[in-house]
Amino acid sequence: MARTTILIDAERTQYPRRPQDAERITTRVDPAHGLTTATSRRAPGDRAGRMASLGHDATARLTHWIASYSVVLLRLSLGGVFLWFGLLKFFPTLSPAEALATRTLDTLTLGYLAPQLALRLLALWETAIGLGLLLGVCPCLTLALLFLHMGGTLTPLFLFPHDVFTHIPYAPTFEAQYILKNLVLISAGCVLGASRRGAHPGFHQGTRQQPNM
Repeated sequence: MARTTILIDAERTQYPRRPQDAERITTRVDPAHGLTTATSRRAPGDRAGRMASLGHDATARLTHWIASYSVVLLRLSLGGVFLWFGLLKFFPTLSPAEALATRTLDTLTLGYLAPQLALRLLALWETAIGLGLLLGVCPCLTLALLFLHMGGTLTPLFLFPHDVFTHIPYAPTFEAQYILKNLVLISAGCVLGASRRGAHPGFHQGTRQQPNM
């Protein structure tokens, strides 16, 4: 019976889908013993493919981590800022916004509250917001206090425009810059409020819940 020799292309049979990752079979002759051995080496495109795959996997993991913990980090950082700045107002001359805050409170309360008492109440207000955010307790009340407070901090722009702008309205003073940064805090509060309503869970916990199918 005649024998038929079949040549098999190892590259095509082992890697039909990704020829760039195929192992190329080469032969090496041992001159001492006259033996022929088969060796394999990776195709040049294999390393680039692996690096691209690792980069994609790392990006996916980082994106998942950010999506899971970004709201919690925002809540903790915002709470830390409020608690820090609130505690400073309990000690005279430590807060750089003390003079402007005292003047604003005196105007808003029509002078019915003593400046020092009004400043202590403001310090207590900010401290309560900070603790509420850090501990994740009473989120609705905490966010309500935050938005009310932020609304009050913007009033000097309208009450004392000549004191907070060197050139109205495009050249704010240091105090006005201190006030305008509160727009970022308001936006952060909006994000926390949306997460509280379920748009992006994370006010209480650090992992994002999967939506019900």
